[in-house]
Amino acid sequence: MSGFIKSARAFVPSHITGFFAAHRKDEPRLSGSIGCGLCLSLGATTTIESAPEIQDTEILLNGELSEAPVSRFVVSKLAKEPVRVKTQLSMPFGAGFGASGAGALGCAYALNSYFDLGLTADRAAAVAHEAEVTNRTGLGDVIAQNAGGLVVRLQPGAPGTGRIDRIPVPTLLISYVVRGPISTKEVLSDEKAMMAVNVAGEAALKELLKRPTFTNFMQLSRRFTVQSGLASDWALQAIEAVEAAGGMASMIMLGDAVFAFGGAGDGAEVEALKSFGEVHTTTISQRGANLD
Repeated sequence: MSGFIKSARAFVPSHITGFFAAHRKDEPRLSGSIGCGLCLSLGATTTIESAPEIQDTEILLNGELSEAPVSRFVVSKLAKEPVRVKTQLSMPFGAGFGASGAGALGCAYALNSYFDLGLTADRAAAVAHEAEVTNRTGLGDVIAQNAGGLVVRLQPGAPGTGRIDRIPVPTLLISYVVRGPISTKEVLSDEKAMMAVNVAGEAALKELLKRPTFTNFMQLSRRFTVQSGLASDWALQAIEAVEAAGGMASMIMLGDAVFAFGGAGDGAEVEALKSFGEVHTTTISQRGANLD
């Protein structure tokens, strides 16, 4: 353990994907996805603490002991001795908010600080990306969460390997409603489903790059929601309700969840979503992963 540091803490924003296409390779750091998504100010706070009394690293998720295989992968790569890892999530779990990526990335940042490993942000984040790909829990969240904002994933791969850009946006209000989780592992493993997803995702990215704006991102995400075949009837009805109220909405990939933007500032999109579940509102996070 480094000199005087008894603990280290990192914050990572959540990330919701509007559209994507998966690119899998044998080497996890070359695997990833292209597409576009938003980082949100909901997130994961991960703390690494000294724990000389334990034989094996303990991981606590929202105060409960957890297997947390994605974060444990990061621990196995970076920790020099057993530690206590505490991750507190302020975003939904398993509904497309990049919770596993946020936990793993925060773990990598905090371990890097705690053990004074001397890794750059991309090198630390690449370990978290590898953990996600290996566990089939995500392909593009980590590289976006490392940056913050409205992130365009141009070339697949881990941070430092893949290529991203950002579309400058204000710190807009984003509302969302969650019905339940979708198994990322099942979708990514379904070859027939992924063929439709990838065709739609590649087309959406090409269109976005012709006019890289927030409005175009929302419109292309909406189109992808239909073309990919991933949306439930519930999600499609929620999107249509927001549009009828004058807002824009789309499905969160990959969750049975919908995100919306009103634009007019009158909260009409929030009222429209209330018929579909508990509505939450947050903001776009301009900051990526960082040490607290």
